[in-house]
Amino acid sequence: MEPGKNQIADLSGYLYKMQKSMIDKMFFIDKIFEPIDTIVDFGCANGELIKMLQYYFDEYSYVGYDISEKMVQAAKENVPGAMFCSDWNSIGVPFERSLLNISSVIHEVYSYCAPDDIDLFWRRVFDSGFRYVTIRDMMLSQKHSDTPASESDLGKLRANRQYRKHLEDYESVWGRIKTEKQMAHYLLKYSYTQNWDREVREDYLGLTLEELNAVIPKNYRVTYCEHYTLPYVGWQIKKDFGIELKIPTHIKMIAEKTD
Repeated sequence: MEPGKNQIADLSGYLYKMQKSMIDKMFFIDKIFEPIDTIVDFGCANGELIKMLQYYFDEYSYVGYDISEKMVQAAKENVPGAMFCSDWNSIGVPFERSLLNISSVIHEVYSYCAPDDIDLFWRRVFDSGFRYVTIRDMMLSQKHSDTPASESDLGKLRANRQYRKHLEDYESVWGRIKTEKQMAHYLLKYSYTQNWDREVREDYLGLTLEELNAVIPKNYRVTYCEHYTLPYVGWQIKKDFGIELKIPTHIKMIAEKTD
């Protein structure tokens, strides 16, 4: 993906929404046991996750990587005690004693990157030699792709007046909602009103859990995996539509290098 493409119009609103899930993004910190020296945050945005981790766990060194120079500059101002860069080759840490954290990045890679860039992304993740790779993102299981959505829930969705225009916009891009995947996709994004023109076109669910498992090489073993619905998201959907989102929409995973 080229820097500068698909820019976020309301950056402050976007970052505020991201910060609401910050505690959940720290899920890995009590689940890694082999000694590491450095935590690398891939797609660090303004460095808020590193800032929080650094406050509680100052024994680690922290590096933030983001393709956006604007984000890197904001991160440097936000967290002076960490290193931030937009050039992957300048990271310069001992990968074999480092953890690579990838939070809310995979769906953007699959939304905006060409196949060659996606391959490059996975090579950086798994061929660099990180001791741990931690992943948190939106992801469904393949079985929900073609499962029909509940007629009752569809009725509640279409009866909602507040977000009617958002539903029309979504269906103009993704087609009329018929399946669980289509409904979950819409319900995960409808509230991002500040950057709606961008969000409505972004593919939040471009990779399934099964496809993620398929790209993990044999020299990594999954030591932790949780497929769940983010509580705040479920609460917001129930409040706005009266719909209880019953299918897992988020994944938290830890993969450890075995050799």
